[in-house]
Amino acid sequence: MDALNLIYYSPTGTTQKIVREIGENLGVKRISEYNISENEIESIPVLNNSLTIFGLPVYGGRLPLTAIETLKKFQSNQSPAVIVVVYGNRDYDDSLLELQEIANNCGFKVIAGAAFIGEHSYSSNEKPIAQNRPDKQDLEKCKDFSKLVIKKIKHISKLTAPTIPGNYPYKERKQLPANVHPETDNKRCNKCGICVDVCPTNAISIEDLVITDGELCTLCCACVKYCPEEARTFDHPKINEIRERLLLNCSTRKEPLFFV
Repeated sequence: MDALNLIYYSPTGTTQKIVREIGENLGVKRISEYNISENEIESIPVLNNSLTIFGLPVYGGRLPLTAIETLKKFQSNQSPAVIVVVYGNRDYDDSLLELQEIANNCGFKVIAGAAFIGEHSYSSNEKPIAQNRPDKQDLEKCKDFSKLVIKKIKHISKLTAPTIPGNYPYKERKQLPANVHPETDNKRCNKCGICVDVCPTNAISIEDLVITDGELCTLCCACVKYCPEEARTFDHPKINEIRERLLLNCSTRKEPLFFV
C-alpha cells in the first residue's frame, strides 16, 4: 500500500493523536486526513487501492451518532481498513463491533482493530479519570500495533477479518436530559469564540451571553478543554455523580487491546 487514509472524529484531539501515531508508524508516505469532527466533508473520493484507518471515541459504550452520519459517506471496493476506538478507561462495550459493521457496509475490508484508552471527557483535576492519556506508554503501544498491521498486510491476498468482541443487539444508548451540559462562567468569559469553533455539533453560540443548545450537545467537553479562560465548566450534579462512580470503579489502569 502506497497510500493511507486517516479518518477520525476527535473533538478533544485524543483520538486524533492515537490514529496519527499508528499511521505515522506504518511507513506510508502519502497520507490523507479527514477530521470529521472539524471539517464539513462534501466531496469524498472512493477510497480504493489504499489502507484506511478509522478512529472514533466511545460515548457510553457506543459510537457518537454525529460521527456515524458522516462516516457512512466514505465508500470503498474492498480496500483494507483498520478500526480503532478510544475510551475513557471504563469499557468500550460494543463500539468496536459497531465500527466494524459500519466499515464493512461502506465496502471496506476490516483487517485489524484496536481499543485504546484516552482521558475521559468527564475527567477533571479534582477527579482525574485516565488523565493525560494517551501517554508515552500508549504511544509505544501504537507503534506495536502498527507493526502487527504491517506484518498482516504483507499477505494481502490472504487477508482475514479479525474476531472483534461485542454483542448484538448493541448496548442501548443512554441519553442524559438536555439541561445536562457544560456551562459558562460569564465573569471569566471574554467571548473569544474558541468554544464555538471547537464544538463539533454547533451547539454553542454567542449573543449577549454564551448559549449552549443541550439538544445538540454530545458532552464531548471540547469546549471545557480548550477554553483559555477556564470559563467553561461541567459541574452538573448528575455528572458529578457519574464522575464519583468512574473514579471508584475505573481508576485501575487499562491497557490497549489489539485484534489482528
